[in-house]
Amino acid sequence: MDAISMDVRILQSIPTPVADALIAKGCRQAAGVLARPEALKEVLAQHHVTPLEQRAEAMLKQCHQEVTQPAAWRRADSALSLLRKSQARRPRATLPCRGLDQLLGNALCGGGALLEVCGLPGSGKTQFCLQLCAAVQIPLDPNARLAEAVFVDTEGSFVPERYLQMCEALLAERRPHLDPPAAAKQLETVMRQLHVCRAYDATELYATIKQLPSFLKGRPLVGAIVVDSIAFSFRHELMENTAQRFFVPADRGFHVFRCLEAEVLADLAASLRQLGAHHELLAVVTNHMTTRFGEDQSWLAPALGESWAHQPSCQLRLEKTDWASPGLGRATLTKSVLKANNSCAYRILPAGLRDEVPRILPAQSPDFGSARPQGPPSHGCCGAWSS
Repeated sequence: MDAISMDVRILQSIPTPVADALIAKGCRQAAGVLARPEALKEVLAQHHVTPLEQRAEAMLKQCHQEVTQPAAWRRADSALSLLRKSQARRPRATLPCRGLDQLLGNALCGGGALLEVCGLPGSGKTQFCLQLCAAVQIPLDPNARLAEAVFVDTEGSFVPERYLQMCEALLAERRPHLDPPAAAKQLETVMRQLHVCRAYDATELYATIKQLPSFLKGRPLVGAIVVDSIAFSFRHELMENTAQRFFVPADRGFHVFRCLEAEVLADLAASLRQLGAHHELLAVVTNHMTTRFGEDQSWLAPALGESWAHQPSCQLRLEKTDWASPGLGRATLTKSVLKANNSCAYRILPAGLRDEVPRILPAQSPDFGSARPQGPPSHGCCGAWSS
């Protein structure tokens, strides 16, 4: 097949939502995109891409290079080179809960993987995210430089006092040699270098993720991007405002909303994976649980549907196991190339997530149906990208 005749959906230079919109306008092949640049500009305008002219020109240039340079496969990696890169990659974080740290393993190395953390309310999803950011910012090596992290808050669940508490405890554990003035200075640095952005709806979340590449330029110390949560805006807001925000006619049926939601989520997941690969950082999202129904039974499963389920590289499910023992929970790696269905116990303490003996538990599928949901975590104020 001639390169100019390639389907737009397989072009790396054209994002999937843009490719679908171009097909709707009759541009099914690369030749059609290059021959009708105005169609690409119209699609980018519908997706609120700015600056429009520069992005369209850059995309057309990349598309032209992609179809006129058949030697691009010469840049492909061999399995051996990928293995060596994987073995040379070091974890971006060492969690103070050794059970979780061993359970996640390579998932803490970053490099293009997307980690999904799901569970019922009160299971510890936000606590895990805060602990992960603290572990990224405060390396295990006491002589290493303090790092940075990004926290995208869609639920208002980020509480700065709680993060301060976790960081203070982790600094005391990993840098006990510091005197009080030095410890206070480093604690202030850690708090300053966590960049928190509050996204109130799906549009703000999409824009926030899309602006991350420019934000990360000149910030090589950023070791993690956390989105807490990916589900909140899409489950409670997108369905009601899709027609107004994304120019979808209200009379086109329910499937239009579901297809659009899947496209936007796939685009966000791809963006997070690309950021992780380009900057060698961790990309983590949290997700809610929802009830699914069969012919004669029901069960709890992660929200956002089957199309989203294929996006994360690893999936960690958290559950509260003992309501009589505050903070005790079980973490199960339900999706992983290497360690699927392994579990460990953890306990949420004032210092953060720590081990609960026994550390490694027998592998078993978590029974989410037996857990009782708690109320939402307390809300706190957050910063912005300019922090």
